[in-house]
Amino acid sequence: MALNLPFVVRVEKQPGGSSFGETMHSMRSWLDHRHIRPASFNPVTDARSGVGFAVGFNSEDEAHLFEEAFRD
Repeated sequence: MALNLPFVVRVEKQPGGSSFGETMHSMRSWLDHRHIRPASFNPVTDARSGVGFAVGFNSEDEAHLFEEAFRD
């Protein structure tokens, strides 16, 4: 049986850039403006890269659009 896993895009907040809240607001605004509902939207931490978000999509196309908009 094949599993329908969401396509996950990881967005890392860069040190010295916008705040965690500003980054989250920017992503939510982008999603809302395009009427895209992510399958998941979770904060993540990594000892090497700091904090960020893992955003899951049910559509590969939506995941690619989001990744292009929020690529480092």
